[in-house]
Amino acid sequence: MWPLVRQARYLGRYREIAQVLVGHGFGALVDQLGLISLLSLPRRLVLRVPPPTPLGTAGRLREALVTLGPTFVKLGQALSTRPDLLPAEFVHELGKLQDTVPSFPSEVAIATIEESLGRPIDQLFAHFERHPLAAASLGQVHAATLHTGEQVVVKVQRPDIAGRINTDLAILADLAALSQERLPFAQNYNLVELAWEFAATLRAELDYRREGRNADRFRHLFTDNPAIYIPKIYWDYTDDRVLTSERLYGVKVNDMTALAAAGIDHTGLARNCLQLILAEIFSYGFFHSDPHPGNFFAMPGEVLGVVDYGQVGNLDRPTTQALLLLLAALVDHDTLGVIRAMERLGLVQRRKVSPQLRRDLERFTEGFVDRPLAEISARETVNELLSLLRRHQIRLPGPMALLLKALVMMEGVGLQLDPQLDVFGIARPYVQEAIAEGLSPATLADKAMREVRELGEVALELPHQTAELLQRLNAGEVRIQTDERGLRHLAGTLIESSNRIALAFVLSALIVAIGMVAIAAGITDWNGTLPTLMLIIGFVAVVILALALGIAMLRSRE
Repeated sequence: MWPLVRQARYLGRYREIAQVLVGHGFGALVDQLGLISLLSLPRRLVLRVPPPTPLGTAGRLREALVTLGPTFVKLGQALSTRPDLLPAEFVHELGKLQDTVPSFPSEVAIATIEESLGRPIDQLFAHFERHPLAAASLGQVHAATLHTGEQVVVKVQRPDIAGRINTDLAILADLAALSQERLPFAQNYNLVELAWEFAATLRAELDYRREGRNADRFRHLFTDNPAIYIPKIYWDYTDDRVLTSERLYGVKVNDMTALAAAGIDHTGLARNCLQLILAEIFSYGFFHSDPHPGNFFAMPGEVLGVVDYGQVGNLDRPTTQALLLLLAALVDHDTLGVIRAMERLGLVQRRKVSPQLRRDLERFTEGFVDRPLAEISARETVNELLSLLRRHQIRLPGPMALLLKALVMMEGVGLQLDPQLDVFGIARPYVQEAIAEGLSPATLADKAMREVRELGEVALELPHQTAELLQRLNAGEVRIQTDERGLRHLAGTLIESSNRIALAFVLSALIVAIGMVAIAAGITDWNGTLPTLMLIIGFVAVVILALALGIAMLRSRE
């Protein structure tokens, strides 16, 4: 059966997706997924060789995603951050996807604002700029002025975008399940889980209130950092489809000419860019996961202004500590330390590390030998590690992939501003502070208290769970599974011991019986061949039984 179409209205979109894929030379994929029945074309035309084009497979995929619209553009952007899943060629091509599309009419934007905020536009703003400052796949941004005089930007969601995205996400969930069932290469990846993660991330971006809360959280975290500026959110002018925030005036960090004209110190700005992501990772565990240059502005005094908080990531303290262990192991050229850190990150299980993976990790760590930290690139290190993971079909957790993407992108921005930027030198104080915090008495005491609390909870639950287990045993609801290999070894050992015991008993009994016959013959003065014959028969029986049991023991070992 081809995809599980839950509602008839999806059929038109399924047909459109299939037609676009065939038009870009992916007819074989459409055939494998069983979507040919949606097309009014014979199979031979669907499977025809695509016409010659300067674009390779990755380029044709990029163009197909653009044709399919916002959801698929976002999907391509998400996949461009996963070199653990895709070859470098695809990661590079999908990285070219830009989240820019033509703007929609200002009348539609104004109608959305008035509907969401419940007041006419002239009551909300003293001035509203009808021509948008920028447009993206989910919405567009207009400049405005509040009646109190503050300069703001108003982000307005595209009309009906939520419904279209929800339809596409439902279809992607179906296609993920179908691909995992029918495509050989998909067997190694949990595409259903990946589709679920992508859907959750994209739906979160559609909620502008959530984005505003993210901005407020960052603003609170960096209140005491004069090098970072986070715009204020105006909640009286914000809804799930409208977000109003303070307008920042500055120069985009990748506009070198404008930076020079404004007298911005490139070196200081580069340090601030890198310190931002390091503080987010090691100090707060909450990071901006879409740090492309368009979201950063250079303000007077090398202050870095940061906008757009639709995509963020969270790191818990154990993950941060595991990252520190990984970094320390790489610097110390400690392969076992790298494996332990990867185990803590949930990437591998130490007992399942293959010799091939161990050798690759040894080669990876050897790349750090005799190299000054200032010469080590985060991008090079991350790309090599991700290539290794993909070769061994090890999938990164979603937050970890976002983190590595953010780190590499921010290093790229910093190096563009200052090619001599010492990434590890700037990172050292943050790493040392995080390590010291992890080993502080307060942290250790807190960890011990959590362990004690968890142990207490287990102790309190134990009687209840024991009673429940006994009830299920009595009802015959519990089935015990064992490891066949261990059970086979145990059974073999028991059989061998039983055979030995049986052999000993039988031989002992026969020897005693022969002895008794011999004693009886001596006491009663038996004469003739009968006693002798009985003794001989008994002796032969002992030998035969001993041989038989010996053979049985050998067979039981086999």
